[in-house]
Amino acid sequence: MSEIRIAVIGANQLDIDHRHALNAMSDYGRIAVYALENDTLEGGREALQRAVDLDAIDAAIVAGRRQNVAAWIKFALETGWPVYTPYPVPNTIEDMIEIRRAEQQNAPSILQFGLSARLHDSVAAARSKIDTGEYGQLLSMRAVCGVSGLEADDSVLFGPGAQLVDTMQLFAGPFQDITGFVDLDRQAEPGSETNVLAALRTHSGVVANLHASATQWRPTFRLELGYERGYLWLEGLNNEEYGFGREVLIYARTDGGEKQHETVDRFEHNNGVQLALDQFLARITDRALPAPSTSQDAFDTLNTIQRILAADPIYAPIQERQVS
Repeated sequence: MSEIRIAVIGANQLDIDHRHALNAMSDYGRIAVYALENDTLEGGREALQRAVDLDAIDAAIVAGRRQNVAAWIKFALETGWPVYTPYPVPNTIEDMIEIRRAEQQNAPSILQFGLSARLHDSVAAARSKIDTGEYGQLLSMRAVCGVSGLEADDSVLFGPGAQLVDTMQLFAGPFQDITGFVDLDRQAEPGSETNVLAALRTHSGVVANLHASATQWRPTFRLELGYERGYLWLEGLNNEEYGFGREVLIYARTDGGEKQHETVDRFEHNNGVQLALDQFLARITDRALPAPSTSQDAFDTLNTIQRILAADPIYAPIQERQVS
């Protein structure tokens, strides 16, 4: 397959990093992109059905409004198309369950969520240092994701915040105990939160806190990792959509309680989205290749997010609230 034909559903809402990566791939003749600019659920289904009838598509990229994504992903999987979505997670756990059911019923299928922060150079460098074992066990984490306002259909927690939660779980594993508080302006629709604070703990005892904010004003993407014998800080994330700043890894070992020399490594390339798309295309031609992330990773991330929201006693169902 010399040129992969890709339908981009909801192309008018595709983020700038994915637009630039797809344009570059198209310029090099690797893909042919067919933009389907639909905002309505039924309009998107009709556009996808026309592509099926014309036998004009090899794979689908599902963007558009977040509340439409689950239905469009299911449709694309049922046609047998490999599916990629820039979204790190869908709207609800119920949506995720339906997506995973469609994935399993149409196996062997290819489904990749946009968990691209885990592929950035700073994250890869941090993981390689931790894998040596010289830092010992992870003890604590502190994470901040802040943006300067959002468009109506955007979400700090379900967007870049989900990328940060996924990165946290990449280092710590799943969280067992979760408490959370959300701003009082939150609406019923998931993703409407402007400020979210959470305290989390894994089964092994790693403690963490997270602040996701749409009123941070100074865009921030930071993860601080505290280990038995040192620390690593991930600061910034090279991308164009949110302007998180230059990607930096700060790290130091400790020796008998004394900090050794601190090192700062800087990373230039904005390659997370590019790598995610490269690996998606590679798996289209060779389905035996490993996925950079799976629907289970997206499920675990979304599960943590929804547990944070449900932990707020104001928004939890009345029977789940703790009465003091």
